[in-house]
Amino acid sequence: MELIDRNNFSGEPLVSVVIPTYNRADLIRHTLNSAIRQSYKNLEIIVIDDGSVDNTEEVVKAIGDSRIRYIRLPTNSGGSVARNTGIENARGEYIAFLDSDDLWIPEKIELQLASIQKHPNPQKVVCHTQIVFSFTRVSSYDQLAINTETLHIVPEKGKGEVETIADYLFCHHGELHTSSLMMHRSLALAARFRPGLKRHQDWDFCFRLEAQGAIFTFIKKPLVIWNADPRKDRISRMPDYQISVNWIREYKSSISSRASTGFMLTQVLPLLIERGEKLYAQKIILNALIYRLISLKDFKKLTFSAWRIWGMRKRVRLMLKNIFFVLAK
Repeated sequence: MELIDRNNFSGEPLVSVVIPTYNRADLIRHTLNSAIRQSYKNLEIIVIDDGSVDNTEEVVKAIGDSRIRYIRLPTNSGGSVARNTGIENARGEYIAFLDSDDLWIPEKIELQLASIQKHPNPQKVVCHTQIVFSFTRVSSYDQLAINTETLHIVPEKGKGEVETIADYLFCHHGELHTSSLMMHRSLALAARFRPGLKRHQDWDFCFRLEAQGAIFTFIKKPLVIWNADPRKDRISRMPDYQISVNWIREYKSSISSRASTGFMLTQVLPLLIERGEKLYAQKIILNALIYRLISLKDFKKLTFSAWRIWGMRKRVRLMLKNIFFVLAK
């Protein structure tokens, strides 16, 4: 596909912003504004409406920025299909992804593009940044200064040169969020998102990028605002842990056992404890200790939590206290 004529931007490469959305008419305007207000101006902003039944289309078209392209899918097909549609329709040399409930800091694209282009092999580079995780919804960059007590910045470092994506994410407290990713269009086309996944689409995409020989670079500056979405239908809040178990098992032969255990520790264990599946939970806790993902102190705390021993100990102490009181009379 031919790229858009860039003569009016002094040879600056066009960057395609891919924004999938579904029933977020109340949020999409803020997200689009954060893209429109980027310091780097040679953008096309592709909104892929994944079959919304609210007034998303009306909100998007009312903004009136000539760089916005609206594409509507006939049926709700999931985030992977929507993002792939954006990749396939992109005319830019580079692609940056932005979820429809997240925001970008104004210099995000400018800094990432500079970082990618200074690399000797820019077509293989995936650039990601630190993320501001907000526990209360933020609708503009200016609000960050007001809500500092509810903010959390991750990750502390990027992926090491010889470190795998799985080890970085699940053993070393890494973070790769879709809204922070930017890369050459050819790399995005080669990897693509895997359709049909109900969870972990971003991590799966990064595994696929890694398989394509991607080089991950990191900007240690918070350039993305990741909003905590309270919606009950959000996929990442689905309680079925088996979805996560099945996904990580698919990569059993290609990632380390330590990384697999780290994933189970953070993504599956909380749901097991919530559902009272004690033996399964204890197995994960023990493996986490064996692989030195947790300390002995953490092992005890998690074990107490899994078996609900904290409450039991309290009842036992109260019972003993009453016995001693009776004997002392």
